[in-house]
Amino acid sequence: MIESMTGFGRAESHLNGYSVEAEIRTVNNRYCDIYIKMPSEVQHFEAEIRTLIQNRFERGKINVTIKVEHTGANGNGVKINQQLASDYFKMLKQLGQELGIEAEPKLEHIIQFQDIFQSGSHSKEQEEAFRKALIQAVEQAIEKTNIMRRNEGSELAADSLKRIETIRETIAEIKNLAPERMVDARLRMQERIQAVLSDEQYDKDRLELEIALLADRLDITEELVRLDSHLKFFTEAVNSDQSAGRKLNFLMQEMLREVNTIGSKANHSGIAHKVVEIKETIEIVREQIQNIV
Repeated sequence: MIESMTGFGRAESHLNGYSVEAEIRTVNNRYCDIYIKMPSEVQHFEAEIRTLIQNRFERGKINVTIKVEHTGANGNGVKINQQLASDYFKMLKQLGQELGIEAEPKLEHIIQFQDIFQSGSHSKEQEEAFRKALIQAVEQAIEKTNIMRRNEGSELAADSLKRIETIRETIAEIKNLAPERMVDARLRMQERIQAVLSDEQYDKDRLELEIALLADRLDITEELVRLDSHLKFFTEAVNSDQSAGRKLNFLMQEMLREVNTIGSKANHSGIAHKVVEIKETIEIVREQIQNIV
């Protein structure tokens, strides 16, 4: 199944005294790059969360934000780091003076810094319960993100296949135009041969070489066959269950190579126009698949 690298998911879980929120945003990236932002009090869970993310996302830039709110409903107590709160107050006050702001910082400003809150000691059971709440929020956010990525991937796949079918139809038109081009080429070749034969000193070997070179320059059969093959493999890759982003990108590069060769050999205005149409479609598809896993 085709999956987009763009997605978003948010989930919450609650524990006595805490509310945990996990938010995940993903965008396209060549590799799997994970950035986690979380309060210092839960950073000892970062490795576990990172492993969880790595196991569920193959590619993309993944931003994970964890928020923990203290509701005060637990019996462990929530302490304030007064020294840290004081430092924040002084910092904000100094910043206000430098910016010409007369109003002093208020409590509502200080409490925005989550690290001034420090929870009391937890038993092993409480710590495990909190860990489960945290992991649950992250897993739910992952699932919502993946649903969005799969949905967008389905839309990208459908549109790409539609455009690939357009390319296939245009190739059929080129095949129909090819005989006209050969008729014109034969006429030009006959004129050149007659011009050469009018000279009694003509070189027969050179004439045969010219005929062979012209025939080779005009023949686009191999390019059309390879192009058909690439289109077939592209469709198979889109419909497969494996990630296909890199493979699709490679196939589009190869398609563009074959189309450019056909264009250079065309020597026919109708075929040249069709080549331009195919190249425009290829560029659109290439842009789309940059966001596919």
